[in-house]
Amino acid sequence: MVIMRNLLIPLLALLVTYGCHHESPGQRDTDLSFDTTAVVNEGEKIAKATFQTLSSNLKNAIEEGGIEHALQFCNVEAIPLTDSLSSHHDVSIRRATHKPRNPYNTADSLEANVIKQYIDNMESGENVQPVTYSDENRITFHAPITITNQLCLNCHGKVNEDIGEEHLATIQELYPNDQATGFEMGDLRGVWTVRFPATHFDSTEIQQLKQ
Repeated sequence: MVIMRNLLIPLLALLVTYGCHHESPGQRDTDLSFDTTAVVNEGEKIAKATFQTLSSNLKNAIEEGGIEHALQFCNVEAIPLTDSLSSHHDVSIRRATHKPRNPYNTADSLEANVIKQYIDNMESGENVQPVTYSDENRITFHAPITITNQLCLNCHGKVNEDIGEEHLATIQELYPNDQATGFEMGDLRGVWTVRFPATHFDSTEIQQLKQ
């Protein structure tokens, strides 16, 4: 398969669709008051910056060695790059999913609730929206990750239809317990999770909201 230089959409289907916020299922903002608009704006900014970093590096990997090299890149570099951006922004950033390739990206119980809600909404024809909530001393932002480009299916599509034997063998070698195949265009791949310490946002503004 020939990989054209202008195909810059990453294999991990990192594109994010944003809308208005709502609360996570079973969660209420009982611990902290916060400006939801500020949280959504900051969450979008950080998720997009992470996407741009990952996609730029993945583009280079594709140009250097095609899909095979891109799979190796994702296996070794994707999480360290994400962690470095977490440190840079002083937050916790991750991509979580109900169908993990790397076990590290398996959704926790709160992320799984959001993913289920997103899937239910999509099946009902509703728009999926960012979610914000607080627990303990942190504020959490979620946004959907969807399959929006055919190139994503080279590694996440249907076996023997979208994923060739050579690429499937590499996936199975790198990820023996892989669950991240069988996706179609428009499917939900997972969620962005950005967790902020309460001190990330202006403390004066937070105190005013509590009054």
